[in-house]
Formats: sequence, structure tokens, C-alpha cells
Amino acid sequence: MSSILTAFDVRTASIGLSDLRGAFGLSFDEGSWLATFATAPQVLIAPSVGWLIAAFGVKRMMVGPTVLYSVVSILIPFVSNFEILVALHAVRAILLGLFVGATLMTAFRNLDRKFWIFALAFYVLRIPFAQNLGLYTAGSYSQTIGWQWLYWQGAIVAPVIGILFWLGGRPTEIDRELLKRADWGGMAIFGTALTTLYFALDQGNRLDWFRSGLVVTLLSAAAFQAVVFLWHESRVTEPWAHVSILFSRNIALGFAAIACFMTASLGSSLLEPNFLVNVAHLRPEQIGDFSMPYCVLLLATATATAVALVRSVKQRTTLMIGFICFAFSAWLGTQLTNLWSLPEFRLIIVLQTFGEEIVFMAAVATLFSNVNPARAIALTAYVQVVRLMCSETVATAMTTWVRQREQLHSYLIGLHVTGATPGWNSMLIRLGSGLETGGSQADVVKRGVGVLAGIIQREAHVQAYIDGFWITFVAAIAGLFVVSLMTASPPHPLTTSSSHNQPA
Repeated sequence: MSSILTAFDVRTASIGLSDLRGAFGLSFDEGSWLATFATAPQVLIAPSVGWLIAAFGVKRMMVGPTVLYSVVSILIPFVSNFEILVALHAVRAILLGLFVGATLMTAFRNLDRKFWIFALAFYVLRIPFAQNLGLYTAGSYSQTIGWQWLYWQGAIVAPVIGILFWLGGRPTEIDRELLKRADWGGMAIFGTALTTLYFALDQGNRLDWFRSGLVVTLLSAAAFQAVVFLWHESRVTEPWAHVSILFSRNIALGFAAIACFMTASLGSSLLEPNFLVNVAHLRPEQIGDFSMPYCVLLLATATATAVALVRSVKQRTTLMIGFICFAFSAWLGTQLTNLWSLPEFRLIIVLQTFGEEIVFMAAVATLFSNVNPARAIALTAYVQVVRLMCSETVATAMTTWVRQREQLHSYLIGLHVTGATPGWNSMLIRLGSGLETGGSQADVVKRGVGVLAGIIQREAHVQAYIDGFWITFVAAIAGLFVVSLMTASPPHPLTTSSSHNQPA
């Protein structure tokens, strides 16, 4: 529930940002900063959550934050001051960073090994669940019960999560030996470096990247902190998350597979909804309503298929099946035209949902089955880094790519639509006459120019989204190549039945 709540919260806030700007009376720039502060602070705490739970126990770390999260979520809709609004969103983001980071650690520390695969399944389920249902609820709240429920939905769920943490977590004493060996400096530097980088990535597209002094400063500061972190981890007696954990072949390739997965999954999370908004002119609730009737059945089937594949044909074959689903869905997306609407994306959504469940579950299973159990906390830290930073990086890069490709295609199409084009005046008159009757010929031509400009912009958008789908196709093929370099993983509770598990 905590992992799904986090993904759902971030998704609905992103989709409903335009409604929030109107509700709070924010400018475009203020809305952009609000969105950044509502997400970036997650990275500050998320990598450290596994270690904090190991030291203090799940009850001490999670019950209180669920209550605080509910209080903050209830208060936000009543705030009008921008600075206070940003501060409350930052606090809320830090708490969300706790929620997801606690999910796998809580499961692995409290559940019997035979149930680990089902805990992982719920963890992975959050991605397609948030993408499908989050899209619908974000758009429908402002049209029905009110935009405030973008915040209040979490305020209802969080206390239930706190109760479940209290009832399900085993009573533990504070690990004072672990506290004595704490690498507080490493955790602080790592968290601030990632947060700084996230701010740069999230604001980069709006501020035009290296043409912005702020973005350049943030990127430079993040790079400097990363160097300091590596130097610190090489000197400390017991490093918290030494980068050497990534030197294992299958672990490094597992993270590379997740990066390919996050790029390939942009077809359904970014390209499809943006196309339907910008070209088909649909609202979010209309897009989400398309997947509502069969969404639960689709998610259940995809999750069950992923579990069965990981347990039967193992990780490498499972990863290949998932990336093939991504590649086929991306290829279908390259057939895009301006006539496409909801039905044409049906098969793409189905393939993407299966691909997301299958690939991510198999990739995480690969990571944990190849790590030394003594370094599982460090691995969990890097899993959270990839979850937040890689997804932000690929989404930002894709947004910049689509924007620049739309500008290029608009220019290239415009080269062939000029006053020298045969039948230019008659074409403008026909286009202008279709809108309304009356007016002089000059008025009709003026209206025709406006219609023609809209057509050029529409086709430029279509071509840009096709280019985006080609990027996701290349990412899927790259994922297949990465998987081909993996070696067989050792037996692990996530991938074998309890009777075949080796003793810890």
C-alpha cells in the first residue's frame, strides 16, 4: 500500500498540475517549482531508509510519518502563501521517500521467504497501477468531488498503512552497534547530491538546460558532491553504500536493464497521454476512463504472469519476454497518425502493462539474487536511486527530445507550405471558408492561415511523438542486448520455491 500510494500520489499530482495552478492561483513558473519541490525531496531520504529501518526498526521509522503525512495532506488545500505551500510539499515528499524505501526492507525482514515474490509483485504493481488509475482520478477530481482530493486521498490511506506497519512489524530493539558504525556523512552527502541533481533535471527543460545559470550551477554542485561522496566512502571504515557493489556483473547489468525498461515504458506513461492531450485534445479523465473497465483484470493478469515467469523460466528469459513486449508496442507506436485516438492505443497499453510488470520484477529479482546478503542495505539504497533518478532523467530527456523534434518538424513542414505553393490562395480560401461564413476575402484568407498553422503544428506533434516511440523501440532492443550479457543467477527465495532454497 505504501509503494502504491507513493506512485499514485506522484502521478496524480503531475497530471493534475494545471488544476492545482488554477486552484492556488500560481503562475506557470510557480507551478513548475511546486511540482519540483513535491518530488525532489524524496531522493534526500529514500536511499537511507533501508539502513534506518535496520537500525531503528520499522515501527519507529514508519508509524509516526504516516500520521504526519495525513496531517500535511489535509492542510495543504487551505494554504494560500506560496512559500508555506512549497515547504509543506517538500515535507510531504520526504515522507513519501520513506514509504517506498520501507516496502521491500519490511517485506524481507518480516515475511517468510516463500512470500517474498508476492511482496515484490505488489511493489512492482505500483507502476502500471499509478499510470492507469492515477491518470483517471487526477482528471476526474476537479470535475467531480474537487481538486482537494488530490491530497486528501492520501490522507485517508496513510493512517491505514501506519496501522498495518504497527500490527505487522516485529518488535525490535534499537541496534546500537549499527548506530556506532553509522556512516552519517555518506548518507547526508549522497542524499543532497541526488536532490540537487533532481532539481537540475526537473527544471532543465523549462530553463533550457545549459543556457540557464541556475541549471549549470545545480549540475556542477551535484557533480562536486558526487566526487566528495566517492572520496568519503573510500576513506570511511564501514561505508554505508560503497559504489563497489555495482562492480558485480549481473548487478550492473540488472541496473542497466532497469534503465532500458524505464526508457521503453515512456510509451504509455508519457508519449501516449501527451499525444491524446495535445493532438486528440482529450482531458486526463477521458484518457484514463479508457482503461478503467478492464484495468484491474489487466494488472492482475500481468502480475500473475510475471510471477509465474520468474519462478519457472528464470530471470534472463523473463526479461527477454518483457523487452519483446516493449519492442512490439513501440513499433506499433511508430505507426501513429493524427487520426489516432483511444482505441488505437489499446494493444499498446496491454503490451506495455505486461512489459512493465515482467521486466521490472525480473530485474529486481536479478539484483537481489546476485547480492551478498550482508550488502543488501546498500543495494536497496541504489534501487531507490534508480527508481527516482533514472525515471526523472529519462522522462526529462524524452520531454526535451519531443519538444525539439516538434520544432524541427514544424520548420521542415513549413518549408513546403509557402506563398509559392501551387494553389496557395485557393487553399487558404477553402480552409477559411470552412470555419464561418461572411467577411471579406482578406478575412477568409486570414482565417485560412490560422487553420493551416494549426494543421502544421498538429502534424509536427505527430512526427515528434513518432520519433519518441522510435527511442523507446531502441531502448527495448538495448534491453535485449543487456540481458544477453547476463550470466545465470544463483538460487534465491525470490526465484525458487522454499524447498529448493539454500540456507542463509
